Amino acid sequence: MLDLAKYESLGAALRDALDRWPDEVCLIEADREREKARLTYRQFRDAALPLASALQARGFREADRASIIMTNQSKWLISAYAIFYCGGILVPLDYKLSPKEHIALLAHSGAGVLVTEYPIWRAILEEKGTRDLSAKLVLVTEAPENAELGGALRWEDFQKSGGAREPVFVPRKRSTWACIVYSSGTGGQPKGCVLTHENYLEQCAMFPALYPVWRGARYLSILPTNHAIDFMLGFVYQFVSGGTVVHLRTLRPEYVREAFPKYGITHVTLVPAILKNLQRGLKARFDALSPGKRRVLDVLVGINKRLTRKRARLGLSRMLLRQVHSGFGGKLEAIVVGGAFSEPTTLQFFYDLGIPVANAYGLTEACTGISVNDLKPFRADTVGKPLAGVEVKIIGPDGEGIGEVAVRGKTVMQQYLNDPELTAGTIVDGWLMTGDLGAWTARGTCSFSAARKTWL
Repeated sequence: MLDLAKYESLGAALRDALDRWPDEVCLIEADREREKARLTYRQFRDAALPLASALQARGFREADRASIIMTNQSKWLISAYAIFYCGGILVPLDYKLSPKEHIALLAHSGAGVLVTEYPIWRAILEEKGTRDLSAKLVLVTEAPENAELGGALRWEDFQKSGGAREPVFVPRKRSTWACIVYSSGTGGQPKGCVLTHENYLEQCAMFPALYPVWRGARYLSILPTNHAIDFMLGFVYQFVSGGTVVHLRTLRPEYVREAFPKYGITHVTLVPAILKNLQRGLKARFDALSPGKRRVLDVLVGINKRLTRKRARLGLSRMLLRQVHSGFGGKLEAIVVGGAFSEPTTLQFFYDLGIPVANAYGLTEACTGISVNDLKPFRADTVGKPLAGVEVKIIGPDGEGIGEVAVRGKTVMQQYLNDPELTAGTIVDGWLMTGDLGAWTARGTCSFSAARKTWL
């Protein structure tokens, strides 16, 4: 992994990563049985630089804002890197929001450039108010050649217009804005979290001590890239470590299951609902076994439980429960789960099978992660200890020690965009007031009795 302490910005770190591992595969994009793209770090760079050149030719400058509204795919990451290369501020928006919400958030963020895909842009065009769209340059991916785009440009044509002109890399300082990330939908007041380059670089530097990624590791990107957790773990962390990101254009269960052995997945991040579905699927397979095979499985699971009680032992678990692990490709190192409360029984189920699940807690306002269970030892009822450099305290604990979780550190956002009053009520004396309830366990780990569903 790159030494992130040496870098001032995400753009600079990513630029060096592309040069450091030019022949390693950085990105695979698959659509059902067909691979749409497989890019090395060199090929990724060669796709992004013409786009950056074209943006600069159209007047895109340092600190200008550009939004991406897309499903997970190679052009999402290529566009993001081009924006950072130009010194821009990225505004990733949730593609599942309505056109009306997209238009409102684009206006709130002040994004002058929009990168989106054809079906999403068609829906925005049909929405009233498009004439007032804040983005004056709109790039649409995978649009038919003769499609009427209402003044937008085809992404592919715009990229080619960059030609062989070398774009100018625009350096940024750690204290400057990197992204404006909306922490919730627009049912009420928009909450645009302003995250700096330091926020991201400091957060990313915390992960290797717990769950290292190496050159050639394979990360399956299932959560939307606009989400804080997948942007960090499924883009920045993989690239600065020489890993490979695998994007699936469809999340139908059969193709997700197939991706693990097909691509040798080593890491994946899930929300609790998906993890629960995986548990149900495995239980159904186990229940379908003959009585004799089920007894053998139960004996092997029991042995694995006893031998991994104090710490995970992946090699041993893969040997004892070979068929279970082969279903996940045989190379899975960890599943990271966050975004909501995870049932301890579900976490214990996977750990008993020798599949480590890192239960995590975080907020967009804290640039992703606050605490992660390091499995030393495994406990299903906590979200682990705070990450290195992150301080956590409990405000106003009751008789059981339960109070509001407050967080302080270099990963806490700078402000809510254009909302000094909300910012002042959320960041108090340098402490981020999360609104979540938690308590300390006897081992010094964090446990939560109740929480808003804004984790990670």
